[in-house]
Amino acid sequence: MIPEEMHPALMGVVPATLITSNRQGIPNITNISRVWFVDSNHVAVANHMLKKSIHNLRENSRAFIRTMDTATFSTWELDVEYIGPSRDADIFSEMQKQYEILSMMLETEMPITVHYAEIFRVLSARICEEENSHLLSKTDLYHPILEQLERKFGWDISAVWIVEDFEQSLELATLKGFGEESEALILKRVAKLSLEQEKPIRIINIRSQYQYALTTILHQQNENGIFSHEDFRKLNHHYIAIPIKADNEKIMAIICSQNDDALKFSLFNDEFLQVASRYLSKLIERLPAENDAKKRQHSIEQEMERLRLAGAKRTGAVKTNLSPRELQVAIQVARGLSNEEVAKVLFLSKRTVTTHLERIYQKLEINSRAALASYVIENGLMDASH
Repeated sequence: MIPEEMHPALMGVVPATLITSNRQGIPNITNISRVWFVDSNHVAVANHMLKKSIHNLRENSRAFIRTMDTATFSTWELDVEYIGPSRDADIFSEMQKQYEILSMMLETEMPITVHYAEIFRVLSARICEEENSHLLSKTDLYHPILEQLERKFGWDISAVWIVEDFEQSLELATLKGFGEESEALILKRVAKLSLEQEKPIRIINIRSQYQYALTTILHQQNENGIFSHEDFRKLNHHYIAIPIKADNEKIMAIICSQNDDALKFSLFNDEFLQVASRYLSKLIERLPAENDAKKRQHSIEQEMERLRLAGAKRTGAVKTNLSPRELQVAIQVARGLSNEEVAKVLFLSKRTVTTHLERIYQKLEINSRAALASYVIENGLMDASH
Protein backbone atom coordinates (compact mmCIF):
# COMPACT_ATOMS: atom_id res chain seq x y z
CA MET A 1 0.00 0.00 0.00
CA ILE A 2 1.40 3.38 -1.03
CA PRO A 3 0.58 6.01 1.63
CA GLU A 4 -0.93 9.24 0.39
CA GLU A 5 1.85 11.34 1.91
CA MET A 6 4.31 9.58 -0.44
CA HIS A 7 2.58 10.74 -3.64
CA PRO A 8 4.66 13.94 -4.00
CA ALA A 9 7.79 11.73 -4.15
CA LEU A 10 6.37 10.06 -7.28
CA MET A 11 6.19 13.23 -9.39
CA GLY A 12 9.60 12.82 -11.02
CA VAL A 13 11.03 16.15 -9.85
CA VAL A 14 14.38 14.50 -9.16
CA PRO A 15 15.70 11.09 -10.33
CA ALA A 16 14.97 7.98 -8.32
CA THR A 17 17.06 4.82 -7.81
CA LEU A 18 16.21 1.23 -8.73
CA ILE A 19 18.22 -1.43 -6.86
CA THR A 20 18.18 -5.00 -8.16
CA SER A 21 20.32 -8.12 -7.81
CA ASN A 22 20.76 -11.33 -9.77
CA ARG A 23 20.24 -14.82 -8.39
CA GLN A 24 23.78 -14.79 -6.94
CA GLY A 25 22.95 -11.63 -4.99
CA ILE A 26 25.23 -9.33 -7.00
CA PRO A 27 23.57 -5.88 -6.86
CA ASN A 28 23.01 -3.31 -9.57
CA ILE A 29 21.99 0.29 -8.95
CA THR A 30 20.37 2.31 -11.73
CA ASN A 31 19.20 5.92 -11.74
CA ILE A 32 15.74 6.32 -13.23
CA SER A 33 14.03 9.54 -14.24
CA ARG A 34 10.77 8.82 -12.48
CA VAL A 35 8.67 6.30 -10.55
CA TRP A 36 5.10 6.36 -11.88
CA PHE A 37 2.08 5.90 -9.63
CA VAL A 38 -0.28 3.24 -11.08
CA ASP A 39 -2.61 2.60 -8.14
CA SER A 40 -2.36 2.23 -4.36
CA ASN A 41 -0.56 -1.11 -4.74
CA HIS A 42 1.48 -0.69 -7.94
CA VAL A 43 4.12 1.56 -9.47
CA ALA A 44 5.79 1.57 -12.87
CA VAL A 45 9.16 2.46 -14.38
CA ALA A 46 9.79 3.34 -18.03
CA ASN A 47 11.90 0.74 -19.79
CA HIS A 48 14.59 3.05 -21.05
CA MET A 49 18.22 1.95 -20.69
CA LEU A 50 17.31 -0.72 -18.13
CA LYS A 51 18.93 -3.76 -19.76
CA LYS A 52 20.96 -4.87 -16.73
CA SER A 53 18.13 -4.17 -14.27
CA ILE A 54 15.57 -6.14 -16.31
CA HIS A 55 18.01 -9.05 -16.63
CA ASN A 56 18.34 -9.12 -12.83
CA LEU A 57 14.59 -8.83 -12.28
CA ARG A 58 13.95 -11.88 -14.46
CA GLU A 59 16.26 -13.86 -12.19
CA ASN A 60 15.19 -12.22 -8.91
CA SER A 61 11.88 -10.34 -8.88
CA ARG A 62 12.48 -8.53 -5.59
CA ALA A 63 13.88 -4.99 -5.74
CA PHE A 64 14.08 -1.66 -3.93
CA ILE A 65 13.14 1.75 -5.23
CA ARG A 66 14.28 4.94 -3.51
CA THR A 67 12.81 8.34 -4.31
CA MET A 68 12.52 11.79 -2.74
CA ASP A 69 9.80 14.29 -1.92
CA THR A 70 11.47 17.58 -2.87
CA ALA A 71 8.96 19.63 -0.88
CA THR A 72 10.16 18.13 2.41
CA PHE A 73 13.46 16.54 1.20
CA SER A 74 12.23 13.27 2.72
CA THR A 75 13.56 10.03 1.28
CA TRP A 76 11.13 7.16 0.70
CA GLU A 77 11.91 3.49 0.12
CA LEU A 78 9.69 0.95 -1.66
CA ASP A 79 10.08 -2.79 -1.31
CA VAL A 80 8.70 -4.06 -4.63
CA GLU A 81 8.13 -7.26 -6.62
CA TYR A 82 8.54 -7.22 -10.39
CA ILE A 83 5.39 -8.24 -12.30
CA GLY A 84 6.54 -7.66 -15.86
CA PRO A 85 6.35 -5.35 -18.90
CA SER A 86 3.12 -3.86 -20.21
CA ARG A 87 2.00 -1.75 -23.16
CA ASP A 88 -1.70 -2.03 -22.39
CA ALA A 89 -1.81 -0.08 -19.17
CA ASP A 90 -2.86 3.57 -19.26
CA ILE A 91 0.41 4.45 -17.60
CA PHE A 92 2.32 3.37 -20.73
CA SER A 93 0.43 5.92 -22.85
CA GLU A 94 1.19 8.60 -20.28
CA MET A 95 4.88 7.67 -20.38
CA GLN A 96 4.97 7.93 -24.16
CA LYS A 97 3.40 11.40 -24.11
CA GLN A 98 5.85 12.66 -21.53
CA TYR A 99 8.91 11.40 -23.41
CA GLU A 100 7.61 12.78 -26.72
CA ILE A 101 7.29 16.21 -25.11
CA LEU A 102 10.76 15.86 -23.63
CA SER A 103 12.24 14.94 -27.02
CA MET A 104 10.61 17.97 -28.65
CA MET A 105 11.91 20.33 -25.98
CA LEU A 106 15.44 18.92 -26.25
CA GLU A 107 15.27 18.98 -30.07
CA THR A 108 17.12 15.66 -30.21
CA GLU A 109 17.79 13.94 -33.56
CA MET A 110 16.98 10.60 -31.97
CA PRO A 111 13.69 10.73 -30.03
CA ILE A 112 13.56 9.22 -26.56
CA THR A 113 11.58 6.01 -26.84
CA VAL A 114 9.85 3.92 -24.22
CA HIS A 115 9.59 0.23 -25.01
CA TYR A 116 7.43 -0.88 -22.09
CA ALA A 117 6.05 0.20 -18.75
CA GLU A 118 7.72 -2.11 -16.24
CA ILE A 119 5.12 -2.82 -13.53
CA PHE A 120 5.95 -3.52 -9.87
CA ARG A 121 3.76 -4.62 -6.99
CA VAL A 122 4.46 -2.58 -3.84
CA LEU A 123 5.08 -4.86 -0.85
CA SER A 124 5.86 -2.06 1.62
CA ALA A 125 6.65 1.63 1.69
CA ARG A 126 8.45 3.55 4.38
CA ILE A 127 9.91 6.97 4.95
CA CYS A 128 13.62 6.77 5.77
CA GLU A 129 13.49 8.50 9.15
CA GLU A 130 17.15 7.67 9.89
CA GLU A 131 18.13 9.78 6.86
CA ASN A 132 15.54 12.52 7.31
CA SER A 133 16.14 13.37 10.98
CA HIS A 134 18.71 16.05 10.11
CA LEU A 135 16.04 17.88 8.11
CA LEU A 136 14.26 19.08 11.24
CA SER A 137 15.14 22.76 11.66
CA LYS A 138 16.26 24.15 15.00
CA THR A 139 13.11 26.27 15.13
CA ASP A 140 10.87 23.25 14.47
CA LEU A 141 12.75 21.33 17.17
CA TYR A 142 12.83 23.90 19.95
CA HIS A 143 9.85 26.23 19.47
CA PRO A 144 7.22 23.60 20.47
CA ILE A 145 9.22 23.09 23.66
CA LEU A 146 9.04 26.81 24.45
CA GLU A 147 5.29 26.67 23.83
CA GLN A 148 4.92 23.81 26.31
CA LEU A 149 7.10 25.60 28.88
CA GLU A 150 4.65 28.48 28.67
CA ARG A 151 1.63 26.17 28.89
CA LYS A 152 2.92 24.06 31.79
CA PHE A 153 4.98 26.61 33.73
CA GLY A 154 3.97 30.07 32.51
CA TRP A 155 7.29 30.85 30.78
CA ASP A 156 5.94 33.31 28.22
CA ILE A 157 9.26 35.06 27.45
CA SER A 158 11.90 32.53 26.40
CA ALA A 159 14.62 31.79 23.86
CA VAL A 160 16.94 28.99 22.79
CA TRP A 161 20.55 29.39 21.76
CA ILE A 162 22.56 26.72 19.97
CA VAL A 163 26.20 26.28 21.01
CA GLU A 164 28.59 26.41 18.06
CA ASP A 165 31.15 23.61 18.47
CA PHE A 166 34.44 25.30 17.73
CA GLU A 167 34.08 28.85 18.98
CA GLN A 168 31.62 28.03 21.79
CA SER A 169 29.57 30.97 20.54
CA LEU A 170 25.77 31.16 20.79
CA GLU A 171 23.50 31.15 17.74
CA LEU A 172 19.83 31.97 18.19
CA ALA A 173 17.47 29.09 17.34
CA THR A 174 14.07 30.53 18.29
CA LEU A 175 12.35 33.21 20.36
CA LYS A 176 9.03 33.40 22.18
CA GLY A 177 7.65 36.62 23.64
CA PHE A 178 10.25 38.83 21.94
CA GLY A 179 9.77 40.91 18.82
CA GLU A 180 13.34 40.40 17.63
CA GLU A 181 16.71 39.05 18.75
CA SER A 182 18.01 42.44 19.91
CA GLU A 183 15.38 42.45 22.67
CA ALA A 184 16.84 39.25 24.14
CA LEU A 185 20.46 40.37 24.59
CA ILE A 186 20.40 40.22 28.39
CA LEU A 187 18.84 36.78 28.26
CA LYS A 188 21.66 35.77 25.92
CA ARG A 189 24.16 36.91 28.56
CA VAL A 190 22.45 34.58 31.04
CA ALA A 191 22.79 31.77 28.48
CA LYS A 192 26.50 32.55 28.09
CA LEU A 193 26.94 32.41 31.87
CA SER A 194 25.28 28.97 31.90
CA LEU A 195 27.63 27.84 29.12
CA GLU A 196 30.72 29.12 30.93
CA GLN A 197 29.75 27.49 34.24
CA GLU A 198 28.41 24.35 32.52
CA LYS A 199 25.33 24.20 34.73
CA PRO A 200 21.80 25.63 35.05
CA ILE A 201 21.53 29.25 36.16
CA ARG A 202 18.81 30.73 38.37
CA ILE A 203 18.89 34.48 39.04
CA ILE A 204 16.17 35.79 41.34
CA ASN A 205 15.35 39.42 42.24
CA ILE A 206 18.30 40.87 40.36
CA ARG A 207 16.53 44.21 39.87
CA SER A 208 16.50 44.71 43.64
CA GLN A 209 20.22 45.42 43.26
CA TYR A 210 19.58 47.90 40.46
CA GLN A 211 20.29 51.05 42.43
CA TYR A 212 23.41 49.56 44.00
CA ALA A 213 24.72 48.57 40.58
CA LEU A 214 24.08 52.02 39.16
CA THR A 215 25.88 53.83 41.95
CA THR A 216 28.84 51.54 42.70
CA ILE A 217 29.58 49.28 39.72
CA LEU A 218 28.40 50.72 36.44
CA HIS A 219 30.55 53.85 36.47
CA GLN A 220 33.63 51.60 36.84
CA GLN A 221 32.71 49.26 33.96
CA ASN A 222 30.99 51.65 31.59
CA GLU A 223 34.24 52.64 29.92
CA ASN A 224 34.86 49.01 28.95
CA GLY A 225 31.36 48.62 27.52
CA ILE A 226 30.55 45.68 29.79
CA PHE A 227 27.24 47.02 31.08
CA SER A 228 25.35 50.23 30.53
CA HIS A 229 22.50 52.06 32.23
CA GLU A 230 20.33 51.05 29.31
CA ASP A 231 21.12 47.37 29.93
CA PHE A 232 19.80 47.62 33.46
CA ARG A 233 16.65 49.41 32.36
CA LYS A 234 15.83 46.31 30.33
CA LEU A 235 16.33 43.94 33.25
CA ASN A 236 13.54 41.67 34.41
CA HIS A 237 13.47 40.50 38.01
CA HIS A 238 14.14 36.80 37.42
CA TYR A 239 16.13 34.68 34.93
CA ILE A 240 16.62 30.96 34.32
CA ALA A 241 18.95 29.09 31.95
CA ILE A 242 18.79 25.32 31.36
CA PRO A 243 21.62 23.66 29.41
CA ILE A 244 20.78 20.87 26.97
CA LYS A 245 23.48 18.22 26.91
CA ALA A 246 24.43 15.49 24.44
CA ASP A 247 25.36 11.94 25.46
CA ASN A 248 28.97 13.03 26.06
CA GLU A 249 27.73 15.71 28.52
CA LYS A 250 28.75 18.46 26.10
CA ILE A 251 26.34 21.39 26.07
CA MET A 252 24.66 21.71 22.66
CA ALA A 253 21.95 24.28 23.46
CA ILE A 254 20.62 26.49 26.25
CA ILE A 255 16.96 27.24 26.98
CA CYS A 256 16.47 30.56 28.78
CA SER A 257 13.52 32.45 30.21
CA GLN A 258 12.91 35.74 31.99
CA ASN A 259 9.98 36.99 34.03
CA ASP A 260 8.89 39.55 36.58
CA ASP A 261 6.65 37.02 38.37
CA ALA A 262 8.63 34.98 40.91
CA LEU A 263 5.86 32.36 41.14
CA LYS A 264 6.54 31.24 37.56
CA PHE A 265 10.10 30.29 38.54
CA SER A 266 9.43 29.17 42.12
CA LEU A 267 9.24 25.49 41.16
CA PHE A 268 12.68 25.57 39.55
CA ASN A 269 15.12 25.59 42.45
CA ASP A 270 18.73 24.56 41.79
CA GLU A 271 18.04 20.85 42.34
CA PHE A 272 15.03 20.79 40.06
CA LEU A 273 16.89 22.72 37.36
CA GLN A 274 19.29 19.77 37.15
CA VAL A 275 16.32 17.43 36.77
CA ALA A 276 14.83 19.66 34.08
CA SER A 277 18.14 19.70 32.23
CA ARG A 278 18.24 15.88 32.17
CA TYR A 279 14.60 15.53 31.09
CA LEU A 280 14.86 18.10 28.31
CA SER A 281 18.21 16.76 27.09
CA LYS A 282 16.79 13.25 26.67
CA LEU A 283 13.67 14.65 24.99
CA ILE A 284 15.62 16.71 22.45
CA GLU A 285 17.97 13.79 21.75
CA ARG A 286 15.14 11.59 20.48
CA LEU A 287 12.87 14.19 18.82
CA PRO A 288 14.74 14.45 15.47
CA ALA A 289 14.16 10.73 14.83
CA GLU A 290 10.38 11.28 14.98
CA ASN A 291 9.40 12.46 11.50
CA ASP A 292 5.66 12.71 12.19
CA ALA A 293 4.96 16.24 13.47
CA LYS A 294 1.86 15.19 15.44
CA LYS A 295 3.69 12.36 17.19
CA ARG A 296 6.62 14.69 17.90
CA GLN A 297 4.26 17.24 19.45
CA HIS A 298 2.55 14.57 21.56
CA SER A 299 5.92 13.32 22.77
CA ILE A 300 6.86 16.86 23.84
CA GLU A 301 3.57 17.28 25.70
CA GLN A 302 3.98 13.97 27.56
CA GLU A 303 7.58 14.69 28.59
CA MET A 304 6.66 18.19 29.78
CA GLU A 305 3.80 16.72 31.79
CA ARG A 306 6.25 14.27 33.32
CA LEU A 307 8.54 17.18 34.23
CA ARG A 308 5.61 19.10 35.73
CA LEU A 309 4.62 16.10 37.85
CA ALA A 310 8.21 15.74 39.03
CA GLY A 311 8.13 19.36 40.12
CA ALA A 312 4.75 18.95 41.80
CA LYS A 313 6.16 16.07 43.84
CA ARG A 314 9.13 18.13 44.97
CA THR A 315 6.98 21.04 46.13
CA GLY A 316 4.52 18.75 47.91
CA ALA A 317 1.65 19.69 45.61
CA VAL A 318 1.42 15.99 44.77
CA LYS A 319 1.94 13.56 47.64
CA THR A 320 2.89 10.08 46.44
CA ASN A 321 5.86 7.78 46.52
CA LEU A 322 5.45 7.01 42.82
CA SER A 323 8.01 8.34 40.37
CA PRO A 324 6.81 10.90 37.76
CA ARG A 325 6.72 8.20 35.08
CA GLU A 326 4.88 5.77 37.37
CA LEU A 327 2.47 8.55 38.20
CA GLN A 328 1.80 9.11 34.49
CA VAL A 329 1.10 5.40 34.03
CA ALA A 330 -1.14 5.28 37.11
CA ILE A 331 -3.22 8.26 35.91
CA GLN A 332 -3.72 6.71 32.46
CA VAL A 333 -4.74 3.37 34.01
CA ALA A 334 -7.19 5.20 36.29
CA ARG A 335 -8.72 6.71 33.15
CA GLY A 336 -9.52 3.19 31.99
CA LEU A 337 -6.78 2.70 29.40
CA SER A 338 -5.33 -0.74 28.70
CA ASN A 339 -1.57 -1.36 28.88
CA GLU A 340 -1.37 -1.16 25.10
CA GLU A 341 -3.26 2.15 25.06
CA VAL A 342 -1.07 3.57 27.83
CA ALA A 343 2.01 2.59 25.81
CA LYS A 344 0.75 4.54 22.79
CA VAL A 345 -0.14 7.62 24.83
CA LEU A 346 3.19 7.75 26.67
CA PHE A 347 5.36 6.53 23.77
CA LEU A 348 6.53 3.49 25.69
CA SER A 349 6.64 -0.19 24.86
CA LYS A 350 3.88 -2.40 26.22
CA ARG A 351 6.51 -4.34 28.19
CA THR A 352 7.75 -1.12 29.84
CA VAL A 353 4.21 -0.18 30.87
CA THR A 354 3.73 -3.66 32.36
CA THR A 355 6.98 -3.29 34.32
CA HIS A 356 5.95 0.13 35.65
CA LEU A 357 2.57 -1.27 36.67
CA GLU A 358 4.19 -4.13 38.57
CA ARG A 359 6.38 -1.66 40.49
CA ILE A 360 3.36 0.55 41.22
CA TYR A 361 1.47 -2.42 42.67
CA GLN A 362 4.47 -3.29 44.84
CA LYS A 363 4.93 0.26 46.12
CA LEU A 364 1.25 0.75 46.90
CA GLU A 365 0.70 -2.83 48.09
CA ILE A 366 -2.28 -3.34 45.80
CA ASN A 367 -3.00 -5.94 43.14
CA SER A 368 -5.65 -4.59 40.75
CA ARG A 369 -6.35 -1.78 38.33
CA ALA A 370 -9.51 -0.90 40.26
CA ALA A 371 -7.49 -0.45 43.46
CA LEU A 372 -5.01 1.75 41.57
CA ALA A 373 -7.84 3.88 40.17
CA SER A 374 -9.19 4.35 43.70
CA TYR A 375 -5.74 5.39 44.95
CA VAL A 376 -5.36 7.98 42.16
CA ILE A 377 -8.80 9.48 42.77
CA GLU A 378 -8.64 9.46 46.59
CA ASN A 379 -5.24 11.19 46.59
CA GLY A 380 -6.28 13.84 44.07
CA LEU A 381 -3.68 12.67 41.55
CA MET A 382 -6.07 12.91 38.64
CA ASP A 383 -6.21 16.67 39.24
CA ALA A 384 -2.41 16.81 39.10
CA SER A 385 -2.52 15.84 35.44
CA HIS A 386 -4.31 19.06 34.45
